[in-house]
Amino acid sequence: MLLSINIITEYPLWFSIFCVLLGLVYAFLLYRKEEKFDTIKPWLVKTMAAFRFLLVSILAFLLLSPFIKTLFNKVEKPVIIIAQDNSSSILLNKDSAFYQNEYLDKLKALRESLEETYEVKTYTFGENLNEGNQIDYSEKITNLSNAFNEINNKFYNRNVGALILASDGIFNQGANPIFNSGIEFPVYTIALGDTSVQRDIILKEVIHNKLTFLGNQFPIEIAAEAAQCINQKTQLTITHKGKQIFSKRYDINSERFSINENVLFEAEEVGVQHYKISLSTIKGEISYVNNTKDIYIEVLDGRQNILILANAPHPDVKALKLSIESNENYKVTNQLISKFDGNTEAYSLVIIHQIPNTISPALKKVIESDISIFYILGNQTSISNYNSLNIGLNIKNARNRFNEILPAVADKFPLFSLSENTIKNINGYPPVIGPFGTYQLKTNGYVLLNQKIGSVETETPLMVFFQNNGKKTIVFAAEGIWKWRMQDFLKNKNHQAFDELINKTVQFLSVKEDKSKFRIFTKNNYFENEEIQFNAELYNDSYELVNEPEIKINLLSESGEQYNFVFNRTSTSYLLNAGILPAGFYNYKAKVKFGTKDYIETGKFQINKLLLEANNIIANHQLLQNIALKFGGKLFYPQQIGDILKAITENSDITSIIYEENDLKELINLKWIFFVLLSLLSLEWFLRKRNGAY
Repeated sequence: MLLSINIITEYPLWFSIFCVLLGLVYAFLLYRKEEKFDTIKPWLVKTMAAFRFLLVSILAFLLLSPFIKTLFNKVEKPVIIIAQDNSSSILLNKDSAFYQNEYLDKLKALRESLEETYEVKTYTFGENLNEGNQIDYSEKITNLSNAFNEINNKFYNRNVGALILASDGIFNQGANPIFNSGIEFPVYTIALGDTSVQRDIILKEVIHNKLTFLGNQFPIEIAAEAAQCINQKTQLTITHKGKQIFSKRYDINSERFSINENVLFEAEEVGVQHYKISLSTIKGEISYVNNTKDIYIEVLDGRQNILILANAPHPDVKALKLSIESNENYKVTNQLISKFDGNTEAYSLVIIHQIPNTISPALKKVIESDISIFYILGNQTSISNYNSLNIGLNIKNARNRFNEILPAVADKFPLFSLSENTIKNINGYPPVIGPFGTYQLKTNGYVLLNQKIGSVETETPLMVFFQNNGKKTIVFAAEGIWKWRMQDFLKNKNHQAFDELINKTVQFLSVKEDKSKFRIFTKNNYFENEEIQFNAELYNDSYELVNEPEIKINLLSESGEQYNFVFNRTSTSYLLNAGILPAGFYNYKAKVKFGTKDYIETGKFQINKLLLEANNIIANHQLLQNIALKFGGKLFYPQQIGDILKAITENSDITSIIYEENDLKELINLKWIFFVLLSLLSLEWFLRKRNGAY
C-alpha cells in the first residue's frame, strides 16, 4: 500500500527556484520579439516558449541530483513449514499401504488449504533437509535435530507462523531435538508409525574390527533382540566365503528376548574378508531386512608403529594417542625424551612434543635421521634450540612470551584434502598456546593452518608441512590440541573432525613417497547412501601432472556386476563421481595409455549397508508430544490432519506482519523522464520547423 511520495535533493530544495528562473530567462531570450516570429500566431509562440521553459527547467533541476522517496506498507504473510519424515522406518509397520496412499492425499489437501491463506514451504528430511514434497520413504538415516537447525537457519528473520512436523519420532543420528533452543514458533506434530511392539527378530548390532593382522584372533560381537516371538526358535549363523563357520540355536522364552554372542575367529588370509551374520526368520515378522548383516574385515601383514617423545607428561600426548589409534593400522608408543635411547628402527614416524633446553645425543640422532618428524611447540619448548634445527619455520624475538592462537584453515593446501565438516569444526576450535614472536617461513612450506589472533586472521603459520630430500617434517607451533578433541565431542558427540585432521597428517608422514606415475585415490569404506568418488593423478617423466589421456575404470562387485566409467578432467588431474552403488565389496581396475606405455592401478573398497531404520521400528510418539508442548503446538494423528488447519487459523499469534519500507531512486534514472524531455524537444523543433522559425 502506497503511503507517500516525496522528492528530495542533495542541495536545498529552494535551489529549484533558480532552475525555474533559468528556464524563464532562456525561453524569454529565445522567443523575445523578433521578425521571424511575426508571421506565427502568438499562442503558438507562447506554446513553443513553454516547451523550452519546461525543458530547460527540468534539465537544470536534474543537476541538483533529485531523488524520489517512496514510502509504502509491505505485508508479509506468515510462513507455514511442512516437514515430512522421509525415512524408511515409516513403512516398517502394518499401516505401510496407508502411508503410501491415503496419508499422502490428506497431507496434500492440508497443504492446498493452507496455501489459500499462508505462504507454505514443504520439505522432506532424513539425514538432511530437502526442499520439495517428493515423498518415497527411502532415507536410511533420520536426523531430527539437523532438520530443526536447517529450518531455523533458512527462515531466520522470517515471519514463520508454524512448523508442521510429520514423523514417527524415531531418530538415529544427531541430538534430541527437544533441546533445540533456536525455534521461536509453534510446532504442530503429526504422529506417524506404530507404537505397538510387532513380531520381529532384529539383528541390532555387530561389533567388529575394521582391521586385523595375519595370525591374530579377532572377535565378532553380536547383539540381537526377538520381540513377540515367545515359544519360537531362531538360529544364528556366520558364513565366510559361502561356508558356515559358526551356528547356534536359541529357544525364545520371553516377549523381549535378547541375544548376545561373542565369537572369536583367526585371521588366516591377507585381504578383505567378507562375513555374513544372519538370524533365521519366523513366520509373521513385520520385517525381514533386519535379520542379516554383512561385515568386511581387512587382514593386514602388520601395523605401523609411531613413537611420541614428550618433554614432560601432557594431555596433548593422550589426545594424539587416542586419535591415532582410532585407526587400527597404527600402534602408538609414548616415552619421555629424557628416557629415550635413540632407537627408532621399529617406527615409521616420531612425534616430538616440545624441544627441551638440552638436546641429548639420542634426540639429536632422531632429528638428523631420515625418519619423518612431527614437531609440537609450546611453553616448554626452547625456541633457540628449535631455531637451530633449521626445519624451515623460524621464530624470532619470542623472549619466552606466548599467545593464545585460534586456527584458520588455509586455502589451496595441496598435500591432502579435509572434508567440509572438518574444516568448519577446525575454524571453530578453541585457542591453543604458542610462542609470540616473528615467524619466518624460510623454505617452501605448505601451510595447512594459519594463526588467527582474536578476530584477525593472519598469514602466520600455525601448522606447516615440509618435504626436503625425501624427509617429511611438520611443525605445529602451539600446544593444547587436547582441547580441540574435547570440543569435538562437546559439540558433535564424536571425535571425527579431530581424528580426520590427525590421521591424515599421520598418514602423510608415515606413507613412503610414491614414485609411481599413475595413482588412484578413494576411501576404503563407504555407506550405501554415500556417493563413490575417485581422484586420479598422472605424471610425465619430469613428474609434472598431466591430464590429456583418457582414464577408464572398471568396478567389479562380489556378485559379478560390472560398472564402467570414464574420469572427468580437472585443471591438472582427474575426478570421478560414480554415484551411489549397491552395498557390497568391490574391486576396481583403472587403465590409461600415456605415450607408448599402458598404466594400470587396482584396488578395493567396500560399501556397507545402513540398517539403522530397521533396528528400531517402534514409533516414539512421546517425543513428538514433548516437542509440541515445548514449542507451543499440539500433537495430531494422521486421521486428525484436517484439525491442524483449524488450530493454526485460531492461533492469534500467527498473523501477517505489516512494515514500512522506503524506496529511494534517482530521478535521472527514471526512463519516463527521458521520454518527457525528448517529447518537449521534439514538439518544439517540429513547430518551429513547420512555421519556418529555423
